[in-house]
Amino acid sequence: MFNDAQKEFDKSVRAMAENSLLKRLNNQGIKRADITNEKFEELLLDEIEVLKADGKKVGAGVGIGIVLSLI
Repeated sequence: MFNDAQKEFDKSVRAMAENSLLKRLNNQGIKRADITNEKFEELLLDEIEVLKADGKKVGAGVGIGIVLSLI
């Protein structure tokens, strides 16, 4: 059960990162076909790390907000 949930979460994070990366590349005037699959995967892994870091920051902020509300 937890493995399935983790796989779905990872798949969702990857899809979000891919969409974000494609938007960023389009804003810079770079098309997906202009870069190699290896470079795209490298950029995608970087984007996933950024999303995870942002998620941790948001989670920490929510946790602090809850603690402050309780005090």
